[in-house]
Amino acid sequence: MKSKKLKVSISAVAVASLISGLVLVGTASAATETCKVGAVAGNTVSTNAKFTVQNVETCDGKLANGAAYRTLKPSNFGGTMFFYVHGFRPSFPYPGYTPPTGVEEVSPYSANTKSDITAQMLRAGYGIATWDRVSANGMHGWNVDDSVSMLKELVQKTNTKYTDINKTVVYGSSGGGPVIQKFGESNPTLVNSMGTFAGLTAVGNSLQSACDLFYVLSVFADPTIKGCAAFGVSKGVPGHMAGLAELGKAGALLTAWSKNLGSPELLHPAPLVGSGIPQRSALLLAGLLVGLPTKSAHMDGISTSAVVPEQSINATIAVLENTLEALATGTLAGQAIGELTGPGFYDNTKTDYSALLSEEDSGRFNLGLSGDDAIAAMLSVLKAAPRIKGDPAAVAKLAVQDKVTYKTPVPAILLSNEADRLVFVGNTVLYTDRVTAVYKAKLAQFEAQLAAGTVKMKRPTLGAVALYALTPETYTTFTSTGLPDLTGPKAVSGIDHQSFTQEQMFTWVRLLAMSAKSGQTPSAGTLARYTANTPYLNTDPDFRPAELKHSDW
Repeated sequence: MKSKKLKVSISAVAVASLISGLVLVGTASAATETCKVGAVAGNTVSTNAKFTVQNVETCDGKLANGAAYRTLKPSNFGGTMFFYVHGFRPSFPYPGYTPPTGVEEVSPYSANTKSDITAQMLRAGYGIATWDRVSANGMHGWNVDDSVSMLKELVQKTNTKYTDINKTVVYGSSGGGPVIQKFGESNPTLVNSMGTFAGLTAVGNSLQSACDLFYVLSVFADPTIKGCAAFGVSKGVPGHMAGLAELGKAGALLTAWSKNLGSPELLHPAPLVGSGIPQRSALLLAGLLVGLPTKSAHMDGISTSAVVPEQSINATIAVLENTLEALATGTLAGQAIGELTGPGFYDNTKTDYSALLSEEDSGRFNLGLSGDDAIAAMLSVLKAAPRIKGDPAAVAKLAVQDKVTYKTPVPAILLSNEADRLVFVGNTVLYTDRVTAVYKAKLAQFEAQLAAGTVKMKRPTLGAVALYALTPETYTTFTSTGLPDLTGPKAVSGIDHQSFTQEQMFTWVRLLAMSAKSGQTPSAGTLARYTANTPYLNTDPDFRPAELKHSDW
């Protein structure tokens, strides 16, 4: 979801100030393509030395529906064209965000370092193409199907213009993941490799967890929170404002906890009043139940101080730091999807929250959760709390929203942060698991044919591999009072959403280009060589990050 203009800064007051003055994004009109030849400046990914790529042809134009596109082709073009798909963008503004107009990102972009790898890709001889993903009505929103059609038009248009293109890579970020997968499955002859960084798989899994987070906060902290039950009830600006109002309630809680670290005792629900359980324990429980990372931009889950005396309390503050962005995305995307499914897409009547807390987490974070008795008490309250009954029709629509088969027609390479607080790393685990299952089924079919002497298919190759950006072991810093410094420099790797080093992004791009040419995912040896030479990329082939809490889709 990250964009160069997107920043989460929501409060109840800010939400109220938005009720007046909202305007819709205007529909772009068709225009003739314009091109110019010029220079593109950049810096080397390892030494940060400045350089300039000369004689780059940059063309801007409009697709049939008025969406803006841009292509960049270097004079040393080697035949591989990269088509970039950016993530989800809300259609309406909120504090810190204005819906973008025109092309915003042209290549992989890091939200934390405010840098991309456009110049590096051009210097390597790669061509670049992208578009703004605006639908015919001039809106952004959850427009996966529209985006698949627009991407197809852009790929065909660009290949017609540049006849020296011989390999096509479709890649992108975040909410662009469903677009890329659906495009690859429906247009296998138009792409040679594909990949996502910080990429989403089926949206229903992640949205269910975001809705769970709202629900758990409503039980333990603010009973007025409706959460996902409020999404999709109204469309357009009224629906947007209703969603922001829910986010504002959660934002008020998080603001208070950021000041007192959740030390006060629980005030909700009635059975836990006077129990002595601090509010931060309920927040930590909420984070663990939905799969929020227990590392964040500033909290490593390990370092301690006089004020943060135990590692699980460090992790609790990490959950606090991660929660608002997770909820903000859940709100904005949830409302957009609610307009497609209708209200009532969230149903937790069958959710067993006790089962979502693993024994490992219960033990590791026992002190932060205030001990076994407190854990049992909080889970008991959750079990007894009234649940949210969804609308069966809306629930069914969410189940098939952006549905894919995971039958990856070309090599796919994924790049994820181990502590992505918005699109959890479990999305990548789920994707590679599903693709591997398809591969194993095909391999069994091939081996059966081989044994019978009736081979009718090519030996299948593994369809997807994953790269994981890890955090440093420790990076939390504390003020002179022992409080964590949440305003200082962030960890250099492995945290936040769509935030990678330039080296990590360029390594990913080079591997995608290699796979486009070979028709296969990189070998174990190739991956080992590239990851070993890229700081903070995982080098353990058996590394398996945390799975999603929900994986029904």
